[in-house]
Amino acid sequence: MRQTVSHWRGLLATRLALGLVLLYLLIPLGATLAFGLSGGHGWRGDLSALSAVFGDPDFWLTLLTSLGLAAGTTLLVLLLLTPTAYQVRLRLPQGRGLLETLALLPFAVPPIVLGTGLLQEYNGTAANSPLVVLLSLGLVPLLSNVFPLLDIPLLLVCSYVIVALPFAYRAIDNSLRAVDVKVLTEAAASLGAGWWQTLLQVILPNIWPGVLTAALLTFSTVMGELTLASLFNTYTFPIYLNMTGQNDPHRAALLAVLSFLLTLFCVLGIVPGSRLHAGAGRAALPGQIEGAGLR
Repeated sequence: MRQTVSHWRGLLATRLALGLVLLYLLIPLGATLAFGLSGGHGWRGDLSALSAVFGDPDFWLTLLTSLGLAAGTTLLVLLLLTPTAYQVRLRLPQGRGLLETLALLPFAVPPIVLGTGLLQEYNGTAANSPLVVLLSLGLVPLLSNVFPLLDIPLLLVCSYVIVALPFAYRAIDNSLRAVDVKVLTEAAASLGAGWWQTLLQVILPNIWPGVLTAALLTFSTVMGELTLASLFNTYTFPIYLNMTGQNDPHRAALLAVLSFLLTLFCVLGIVPGSRLHAGAGRAALPGQIEGAGLR
């Protein structure tokens, strides 16, 4: 009887705390939405303020631009980081310290310094200096000659990859630590799997929640980044939001709510993705490798 009472008290306390957290989050959001819909003249039942937002061509232009940059950055981060983290953990465990240090470096470099440096080194004049050639193993002058000034969105994507690196690496590395990478790889190799087949069919299902988390963090970082986009003179959604806020705070409030809802939908997208790979992610023993797709 005491255990039952204690259980219900704990459940009630948990629900009460969750309710308070939801109120803490939803009340400011609701106030922002009401402010945006009011337009400074009280509540308007025709929702004309919302129609004005969706009717603005710049809204769709900047939103699609930011979505494209976010998608490209997320894809590039996952393609570069997942195989690298797996290979370092499997073959070069002594290099994990160096990789972690490199992953933390973007925290020490302000975005304005990063953007200015990239623009300076890829502008075709400083790219051929001996120091730049040495440090980049010849890649910077090669890219500068092939792509004069590069393509600004492409260079911006590379900048976003650097900014998102600490968040994405930590999420993927934590998932790799939770599984026995060496045992899984040896078991897959004993069944005739190659390196890429092992990564895609055995390792990736086991670390899928971490990969999804890295993708979400990268996507959210790009969607809210303002400094680099301004330096690269790219008209993105955060810049549009900032400019709108200077001229029309009510419309900016609606844009802020829409931005929050977009991020929320991305967060909710992790849940079904994680559940979809939950069964495959349990292949932690060599005898269960066949359950991950190897026959």
